[in-house]
Amino acid sequence: MPAGRTNRRATNRGRSASALIVVAAMAAAGLADVGYVVAPGENLATIANKYGTTPQAIAQANHLANPSVVLIGTHLRIPTTPQSTPTPSPGPVPAPPPVRIPTMAQVVTYTVKSGDNLTVIAGHFNVTPSALGSVNGITKPNLLRVGQVIRIPVPSPAAVAALLVRYSRLYKLDPALIEGLAWQESGWQQHLISEAGAVGVMQIMPETGRFTGVNILQRSVNTAILEHNVEAGVAFFAYLLQQAKGDQQLAVAGYYQGLRSVRQKGMFAETKRYVANVMALKQRFSL
Repeated sequence: MPAGRTNRRATNRGRSASALIVVAAMAAAGLADVGYVVAPGENLATIANKYGTTPQAIAQANHLANPSVVLIGTHLRIPTTPQSTPTPSPGPVPAPPPVRIPTMAQVVTYTVKSGDNLTVIAGHFNVTPSALGSVNGITKPNLLRVGQVIRIPVPSPAAVAALLVRYSRLYKLDPALIEGLAWQESGWQQHLISEAGAVGVMQIMPETGRFTGVNILQRSVNTAILEHNVEAGVAFFAYLLQQAKGDQQLAVAGYYQGLRSVRQKGMFAETKRYVANVMALKQRFSL
């Protein structure tokens, strides 16, 4: 959550551990290995089936001596071909290097509580009521049953990763650093809204969104839109990095605590932990 939000606490700090298991790397031109983090209950056969490849190919790509034993949390390289990679669609921004963006969505579920309606639920998950109604076949949005399970469409990790890479390149930043920053902030979850009001993948506060739109992008920013959110967060971080004269750790601290506060007061203890986490994630996403 950028720009001086030291009131954010454990609500968001633990997000990375419970966030969705994500595909961390993108194919730059449709023909490249992708990254995958092994989830509980998975083995090479189930992972291979997702990507239209074979367990033997994954084992060979990762130099696995015993393909039958894969530890939870292991980072794997998945060898892909244009036929086995989901067909992507071009993004709307022509300026960055060409990165084809998958448009498929994931689905999470929510159990309706007393007082809920589609508008309330949509606001909580940062999606539109019409999208919820369409996915769930609901024609009367104010007549929901307590206990009813609602399916919530959210952007896929692949779509988020592609945008993070796209805008990192556009603003001449290290994609691994931006991926790590976004993971620390939200676990790459666009539907996440913090108690302090930070929105989406980059956890943009309303005032930061306005500042970025007016002073950096010079156009309106709607942080509820995934691409707006990612571009605003990346553009704001590029601005901080420039102000920090290229010092990545200072810029990361500024994204969390506020650059002026860091310069005046130094890094708070929680800011130091935040910076350490982001830099460790940067190394992980560089693999």
